[in-house]
Amino acid sequence: MKSFIAFFFVFLSVICAKTQALKILQVVPFGEGHIKVTFNREVTSSDLKQYSLSANRSIVDIKGILTTQKKNYNFPNKARIQIAQYNKTTARIILQAIQQRHYQIRFSQKNLYIELKSKQKIQKEPVTPKQAKQAGKIQQARPKKRIVIDAGHGGRDCGALGVLRVCEKVVTLAVARLLKDELIKRGYAVYMTRDADKYLGLRERTNFANDQRADLFVSIHANSVPKTSSKTANGVETYFLSTARSERARRVAEKENKDSIEVMNYFSKQTFLNFINAHRLIASNKLAIDIQGGILNALRQDYAQVLDGGVREGPFWVLAGALMPSVLIEIGYISHPQEGRRITHREYQKLLAKGIADGIAGYFAKNP
Repeated sequence: MKSFIAFFFVFLSVICAKTQALKILQVVPFGEGHIKVTFNREVTSSDLKQYSLSANRSIVDIKGILTTQKKNYNFPNKARIQIAQYNKTTARIILQAIQQRHYQIRFSQKNLYIELKSKQKIQKEPVTPKQAKQAGKIQQARPKKRIVIDAGHGGRDCGALGVLRVCEKVVTLAVARLLKDELIKRGYAVYMTRDADKYLGLRERTNFANDQRADLFVSIHANSVPKTSSKTANGVETYFLSTARSERARRVAEKENKDSIEVMNYFSKQTFLNFINAHRLIASNKLAIDIQGGILNALRQDYAQVLDGGVREGPFWVLAGALMPSVLIEIGYISHPQEGRRITHREYQKLLAKGIADGIAGYFAKNP
């Protein structure tokens, strides 16, 4: 009877959360045609209705209340996004541009991202052998994509201590080296913030990536929970820079940030963090989605029960100084009885490296 009552209250709380009136709390513009819309609860496609009025004008209606004033954002090439309360139950977003464009919508927990994209002209005439040869020469002439891999912790900073009494810094370096080899085989230019057991401050890591003019920055870590907490926590998670959106994100960020008070003070101003988000939020989010998917696909070939911890936002200072799309990967829980052992095994680490590399390749295929 007690278990039934407990189940009933859990079920009731889920129903209440789903029926909670949807409210738009914040709208943030960034880039050359992006907005981020934040709600009071998780938003899904069922909360939206989309209409196309013409090739240059579209409408997205949201079954919710706009708690801010009407917004009108102007972007390059005369693109414009407007948001206002349409009637008592519906907020309306109008997307318009002079040039023909399409838009893309992404959902992430309580956030909705809308991106205006220019439509590519379709080449109707067949490509001649001479054109194909010339295109091949251009492709060969393109510089390699530059990727900086950051093995978390190092030197005097052990990181979390695993169930086998192995430091997190050892595991992250092993995976970073395997990832470097995998990426080099695929034709990328790869640099590592550390290739030995040495200590680096958080700002040194992103300064190195900026000096290399990297296209991507990937920081590798292993998650953990305190000894007094449940030992059942497990799974792979990929984070990109933002203010913490959940207690879980805050907890993970706190663990990874703890060794650098100086950096926290340096990046403590909310305006600075928002500036970084506004310019690189979408790219880092896309990268995180592709890497998370790549890791899960690789691991589940041999480990079907690997938990998807999801793509999350968090205030990781190691990402704050990066001038390129950047993510922090928690490759598993080093504190978990089974997963903590697996991530020390070389074959499992190879699968992790392959999955991350697959995700990076997927990102560049969609974002050349």
